[in-house]
This record gives sequence, C-alpha cells and structure tokens, in this order.
Amino acid sequence: MAPTTSPASTAPLTDGPSLGDPSCDVCPHGVSHHDAIGLRFCRATLVGAITRGCICRPS
Repeated sequence: MAPTTSPASTAPLTDGPSLGDPSCDVCPHGVSHHDAIGLRFCRATLVGAITRGCICRPS
C-alpha cells in the first residue's frame, strides 16, 4: 500500500513512526516525516517493486 498523507511535516525525523503516524511501506520512517520528494520516491519504489535505500533527510 502506498503512503497516503499530505507531504512534508515540520516534525523532525525519528528512527520510526510515532504513535498515530502511519508507517511507510518502503522505509522505516513515518509517512508524515516525508517531504514531497520522499513521498514520490517511496510511492515509485512501492509501485515499481524496486529494492533501494531510503532518501529521507537526516534530522
């Protein structure tokens, strides 16, 4: 299932999703911690069934 929330939260990245934050099906971060590029990257990774690393910005 593709990440389905609005892009870019101002919340800092953490090692995993916080309570109430849906997890990304591609990387270890919560969906709200993705910026617009991260959301696009993870959706393309999921749809294309591609194996590749995370591009989320470090905090």
